[in-house]
Amino acid sequence: MMDYENIKLQEKESVLTITIDRPKTYNSLSTNTKLELEQAFYNAERDDSVRAIILTGSGEKSFSSGQDLSESKGLDESAAEDWVEEFDSLYRVIRKVSKPIISAINGFSVGSGLQLALLTDIRISNESAKFGMTEVNVGLPCIIGTTMFWEVMGKSKTIDLILTGRLIDAKEAQNYNLVTRVVPDNKLRMEAFNLAKELANKPLTAIALNKRRFNQLSEEEFNNCMNYAVDAHIMGYASGEPQKAMEEFFEKQK
Repeated sequence: MMDYENIKLQEKESVLTITIDRPKTYNSLSTNTKLELEQAFYNAERDDSVRAIILTGSGEKSFSSGQDLSESKGLDESAAEDWVEEFDSLYRVIRKVSKPIISAINGFSVGSGLQLALLTDIRISNESAKFGMTEVNVGLPCIIGTTMFWEVMGKSKTIDLILTGRLIDAKEAQNYNLVTRVVPDNKLRMEAFNLAKELANKPLTAIALNKRRFNQLSEEEFNNCMNYAVDAHIMGYASGEPQKAMEEFFEKQK
């Protein structure tokens, strides 16, 4: 198994657990983290010993806080396309995985971190988790997140959460269909592993064919969204608003 700097892998009973391991940044998604996740999912798809996958975050505070703002604060419109393409490449690899993927959401799952969870097949949350697409708070449009929200919970709730950038708790997230199961904090990993073992014992071809159909139902809109995301982020960064908002964010952190 490959060595990684930003993620950890553990395989047990045909279940591969991929853990985003950047607890000091609440498991944020740097460029290298995205590349490592992409490689891990790519390899897992081709590893016959892996029959199910769990995605989670290191520690108890965060599944993933989303984009690493220390990287994106320095972007401008000329770099926005490459930035979106990083997510496009990672998300397409995950969408092509034919094996069942479960996200065990421990703590904060926001922005592109929540998008990552929404790409998985079944989402289990602990009771203390928090969810949101908070991009608007740092001056960024939320194009990919809007598309994913729209698919799982419809127009009104999507608009509410995208425009306010507010966080919701696990109970509200379950009511909004962002997660299907909420369990006590100390049982999250056990429940995720038990479900993964159950799915690992299902016929692989049937699982794969079902997943192919799931993706077919959203493929056209996913492609449209990625195309518009490039234009939207170029226009967003050209306005100067994200740079200013992120500078203010880091000043508050100091």
